[in-house]
Amino acid sequence: IVPEELPGPKGIGMAVAFDWGLAAQIFFTPIIVTIFNQSNPIAIPGISPTLNKVLLYAITWPVACVPVYFGEMVRRGRNWTRRIQVGINVLLSLAGIAGLINLYQSIRGGNFWPLVTEVILVIFSPLIAWRLSRPTTARWFKNVTVAEASRRHGGKWVWFIVVWGAVGGILQALAATKR
Repeated sequence: IVPEELPGPKGIGMAVAFDWGLAAQIFFTPIIVTIFNQSNPIAIPGISPTLNKVLLYAITWPVACVPVYFGEMVRRGRNWTRRIQVGINVLLSLAGIAGLINLYQSIRGGNFWPLVTEVILVIFSPLIAWRLSRPTTARWFKNVTVAEASRRHGGKWVWFIVVWGAVGGILQALAATKR
């Protein structure tokens, strides 16, 4: 099958926005922790608060590169990424379903931030898993070249996904630090 003849894949934009949103969450968490003077999630006892914050940045920023890279591989049509993305999103969907009880308790207590996490996990994660697992999408990943995938998912498309990923990631970073 020639790539131009392949039916269009489903869910790639959502998957890449999800991955890049995770990267944005990881990247912006130390900034939010610093700005809002939150407790450091990786504070090591016996080390000065300043050094703990430096360590937070030093650890999280390189880690944020991992989902950026993975999302880029999804965007470029690398077949191995589709199965991993589906598996991770299925697991996160189950975690989201399990978290609905905590969401109810948080909302009753006046904390609506966990709603951001639950929308991502209960709505977007299963939708990504389902769309990427469709036979036409699997066929596309198996047959498309990196050049063709990059052309299809390039230009303005990338900037649209970057914006969605950044907005979702920042909201999730805020939600995670407001528990």
